[in-house]
Amino acid sequence: MLVATAVVIAALVAWLLVYMLAQKPDTTVQKLIQQGRYADAVAAAGDDWMHRAEALKLQGRFEEAIESYRRSDDPAAREGIALSLAHLGRDLEMEFQALALAYILLKRRKRDEALQIYGDNLELLETRFHDDYTDRDPLLAETLVMYAALSHASGDSARASELRARAAAWAPGSVWSK
Repeated sequence: MLVATAVVIAALVAWLLVYMLAQKPDTTVQKLIQQGRYADAVAAAGDDWMHRAEALKLQGRFEEAIESYRRSDDPAAREGIALSLAHLGRDLEMEFQALALAYILLKRRKRDEALQIYGDNLELLETRFHDDYTDRDPLLAETLVMYAALSHASGDSARASELRARAAAWAPGSVWSK
């Protein structure tokens, strides 16, 4: 009985290991990156924009990495863009200064530029308001109003309404509550 139990456990562990490895197989690009062959990884990446961007970033080719991240549909691409911008010295204090810049551009009728900056920083902004800024703070109401304007301009009217309502609740009686 003990031997049968041990065999079953060993088989289960082996199956789990095979299953886990099958979920995320190393790609050729990943292997090239692990080997430090970054230029080869870029060449082998094809339409694998995320891995291409990572290999470009490892080479210090941040502008090109940003373009590859933008073409990726991987949610982690936004973070890669933000980090690449930071490495280029254009971090803009990311979520808030970038949001302010995007809002100013939107007000100046430079919608495409505004939405590009907004999109590049949206994940950071969402994370900040989801994880850190959850308590009422009248000083953040203006930021919420800018965030709402850019959400609306990007086509997310429901999110914009939610953000405007939060701004009104956080700073009742202020200009931001109107």
